[in-house]
Amino acid sequence: MKLIGIDLDGTLLNSQQKISKRNVEILEEISENHFPFICSGREVEDIKNILKENKLSIPAIGLNGAVGYDCEKRLFEFYFNHLSMEEINFLVSDFPTKIYTNYGSFESSEYKTKLKEIFNEIGNEFSIDELNYELEYEKSIQSASFNHINEIIGIDGIKVYKFFVFIPNRNIKSEIKEKLESIHGITITESSEVNLEIVPHNVSKGLVYHHLEKIYGLRNVTKFAIGDSLNDLSLFENSDFSFAMSNGHPMIKNIATYITSSNDEDGVAEALNIISTM
Repeated sequence: MKLIGIDLDGTLLNSQQKISKRNVEILEEISENHFPFICSGREVEDIKNILKENKLSIPAIGLNGAVGYDCEKRLFEFYFNHLSMEEINFLVSDFPTKIYTNYGSFESSEYKTKLKEIFNEIGNEFSIDELNYELEYEKSIQSASFNHINEIIGIDGIKVYKFFVFIPNRNIKSEIKEKLESIHGITITESSEVNLEIVPHNVSKGLVYHHLEKIYGLRNVTKFAIGDSLNDLSLFENSDFSFAMSNGHPMIKNIATYITSSNDEDGVAEALNIISTM
C-alpha cells in the first residue's frame, strides 16, 4: 500500500489558493488503488471544504497532525492541557497570535492591525510579501477575537490544538523559540521564517503515517511525502520517498528524494505520476 501525505499551501494549492484541474484528476485516479491524504497546518474544516469544492474524498489531517478526519468521521485528535496553554501565552502574548480549537479559531485583539504594526516595527529584514501573504490568507479565515487566554480556557469543553504566532524578526523569534522549548509537553515548528507553530508534544505531520496505518490496519506500507515548507520536515523524515516543490524551502529541497515543478506548475501531479510507477 502506498500511503501518500500531501501538504496544501504552497504544494497542492497554487498561488490563487486553488487545486488545479490536473492535480484533481491525478488525485482521483491514484485514490482508486492507493491511500493519499492531506496533511496541512490549516483547520480541518477548511481542508474539508476545499476537498468538497473539488469533489475529492480523501482524509483531511489538519493543524500539523493534531486532528484527523475521513469525510465526517473523526479519526484522532490531540490537544494541550491548560497549564501548557498559559505558559505558551505568557511568552508569545506580545505578538499577533491565532489559537485553533474544537470551537473554531481565535485571534488576539486587533490581529490584522497588529500584523502590520509589528512588521513595520521589527520586520525590516523581510520582504513585504511575507506580510501580504498573511493578510491574504486571513481573508479566508473567520476567527473570534480574544484579549486574554483565560477567555478561551474558560470555555466549557474547549480543546486547543495549535498556536500560530507571527514574529517577523529572526533574532527575536529564535529567543522566543528557545524559551518555549523549556515548556514540557509541546512541539515547535514553523511554516515560514516569520512564524512559529506550537502543537502538543505528541503531534507532528510525521506521526500521521503511524496513526493511519493503525486505524486502517494497513500492511506493507510504503510512505510518500509531498510538501514545500519547514512544517513538512517531519513528514519528509518519516517517509520512504519525498517530493519537494521547486518553490519549497531550501532545507526541504535538500532532504527530498525528488524535486518537482512548482505549485503553480502542477508539481503534485508530477509527483503522483512518479509514485504511480514505483
